Amino acid sequence: MADFFTTQKPKRDLWYKEPWMLLVLGGPAIVVIAASITGVIAWKGADKVVSRDYYKQGVNINKDLYRDAKASEYKILGMAKFDAGAGKIFLNLEGSTELPLTVLFSFTSASGTSEYEAVQKISLSQTQSGKYEGLIKPATSSDSVNLKLWHVQVEGTDWRLTADWHNPAHTSLQLKP
Repeated sequence: MADFFTTQKPKRDLWYKEPWMLLVLGGPAIVVIAASITGVIAWKGADKVVSRDYYKQGVNINKDLYRDAKASEYKILGMAKFDAGAGKIFLNLEGSTELPLTVLFSFTSASGTSEYEAVQKISLSQTQSGKYEGLIKPATSSDSVNLKLWHVQVEGTDWRLTADWHNPAHTSLQLKP
């Protein structure tokens, strides 16, 4: 009967085996891990292409839409090729309007280290009917990363074609209105 009246200490588990402690600490731990993973993804996949003249581009948006519509009306189609060894751009254009003697070929690219994009504008001269050719400034070794994606714009007097050119050193580009 003496055992009946003695108080026994309740048996306790270790702190990390308590279900309430895991619930209290588990939630914040999962949030910290998820935030770290999201930060790494954002840091590595950050898009740093910011145009220096973004305001001017916004002001001219209606003019650009009109020029895109004119290219569609004229049924202008094109195909561009880039010869990296020679530093030349070759462009074939066809359409239901008279093609100009020169077209403005501009491409925009950005390296992983640059915060801004670099725009190169080249005047392509007509070599035959509908065939154009022009020289690009030679790319430096630091610009070799720029050969992954170009934002291309081909302009006539009252029309323009735009497209994204993935891997220009190894592929050709189809330009459609």
